[in-house]
Amino acid sequence: MKLQDAIRKGLFLGKYITGKETREEHQELKNWTEAGSANKELFKKLTSHSEIATQLEQYDSVNTSRAWNKYQERIRQYKLEKNLFRWRIAAILFFIIGIGGLIGNAIIDASFEDTPTNFTTVSTINGESSKITLPDQSTIWLNGGTSIQYSTDFSADNREISLDGEAYFQVAKNRKLPFVVDCDGLKVRVLGTSFNVSNYADDETISVVLEQGAVALSPELKSQKYDLKPGEKADYNRKTQDLTIRKVDTYQFTSWKKGLLIFKGETMREVVKKLERWYNVSIDVRNPEIYELIFTATILHEDVEEILELIRFSCSINYNIVLSQDPDTPIKITMY
Repeated sequence: MKLQDAIRKGLFLGKYITGKETREEHQELKNWTEAGSANKELFKKLTSHSEIATQLEQYDSVNTSRAWNKYQERIRQYKLEKNLFRWRIAAILFFIIGIGGLIGNAIIDASFEDTPTNFTTVSTINGESSKITLPDQSTIWLNGGTSIQYSTDFSADNREISLDGEAYFQVAKNRKLPFVVDCDGLKVRVLGTSFNVSNYADDETISVVLEQGAVALSPELKSQKYDLKPGEKADYNRKTQDLTIRKVDTYQFTSWKKGLLIFKGETMREVVKKLERWYNVSIDVRNPEIYELIFTATILHEDVEEILELIRFSCSINYNIVLSQDPDTPIKITMY
């Protein structure tokens, strides 16, 4: 059910309860209740609440045209995000329809259940990567442990995807329709460009590296927008909401899509995370001081034991490898 239809049905129910419905409204409400068992059950539930009639008497005069215009204006102001969609809509309905929270929430909940939004999800597990082409001909490389999601009408009315993990984007140009990457607190908007985004849930920061073109960054909790230029890297701290931009060698952050890992003066804490995602292994660090050691190396298609030997030689870190009982991460490594 569309939101405007939900409002109409809520108003019809209100008029039904107070005995002020017209013949046409009565017939439309009857057709709706007979269209499915879920509608009939919802109708029963709403009309059985005596307090609704009392609430309706207090909001007897409702200008539906003005209410709908006000609702649309609120939509523009709030720019509703998907994760807050249900509750913001329910709150708006409460004020603009004036028939009480029970009808507003119940109608909207039913409409969400009856008409689910269709999404396409593409995922990789740790230890694998993938390359896909979107309907608008944009290309995405997914690193290990990554998931992207986009609606089935992608490129028709929108070019927005959500990202959990790391991905490299080559975006097809469309000046009329920006390409948006939603990173749970940070939005990346582009028209056509090449860039890398790292948004792993267990990382403190969201990182964006721009190779070509231009991107605009919009932190959810800030009104300020940031423009990124080629050769720059932005780091957005989830906790402090601070965003910093600096010049970098972009190849260091994009070479993974070619099977190459580049570490330049990185802490072992970061190295461990990347190795776990890259090789699908579990690494247990027994000595916390190991995390602060610095590691520099370029790795191309080596197996995990060769990498561990390199770490042992350059950082004096010992290790052992055992088979794990966890089928999702079959190899467990201990560093000490």
